[in-house]
Amino acid sequence: MSSYRLWGSTDDGAIEFESLTNDTLSGALDVIRKSFFIGENVCKGVELITEPGAADELIELCLNAAKDGVSVVAIDVKTGEVVGALFNKIQVAGNPTDKSSFELFSENCKYKSSKALVDFMIDVDGRINLFKHYNVKYILELMFLGTLPNYGKRRIGELLISSSLEMARELKRGKSVKIPVTINDNNYIENYDVIPTLSSTIATSNYSQKICRKLGFEILLEGSFDQYEFNNKKFSDKIDKEHKTFVVFAKRIS
Repeated sequence: MSSYRLWGSTDDGAIEFESLTNDTLSGALDVIRKSFFIGENVCKGVELITEPGAADELIELCLNAAKDGVSVVAIDVKTGEVVGALFNKIQVAGNPTDKSSFELFSENCKYKSSKALVDFMIDVDGRINLFKHYNVKYILELMFLGTLPNYGKRRIGELLISSSLEMARELKRGKSVKIPVTINDNNYIENYDVIPTLSSTIATSNYSQKICRKLGFEILLEGSFDQYEFNNKKFSDKIDKEHKTFVVFAKRIS
């Protein structure tokens, strides 16, 4: 099995997109800390960065996703720096009475804001059963997407998503493209034999929603940030007014 997989580059070749590896894990987590946790709208809604320890707790979600071997990063070719990251998680259909991985994670959250973010994800996921709607058993969830602030407007987010879709297509073709990442001294790949046939995401900004539409995702539902509160204040009161809704998108892997 290869320890390196290139998925493409920007038109000018300055940024390359590759599978997450041991060498890029630290940089990928740093991107999530510096971009997603600070600038993503639900993170703003739950005031994540104001509660010490909450971000560290959510890093565990990234590490859990990394175990599936299907996350991707953007690399500045000149400096070798990780400048973008997309942590993807393979979700497996289970018994309707069983608790999801997010529900189990929420039960063990120590911090109010990190729990509120995960509970938002649980609530939105509960509005529509994608497994049943599409009659699939395995879904590639595009979970946490981030780009360093000084690398904006270079299509990095779009190309991270398209790279993830191409990886899923390769898996469907029978290619062995999952890359093991060592977490807590273990480098086994969770869901090793699982091949997702659907990709999904909760897009919480106008920018990510535009990307998903461009890449041919289907809109399953749309909701308002007015519907959610944290510390007795609506999410919408803490988010830039241009971002009014979140959208659940899905796309079959073909």
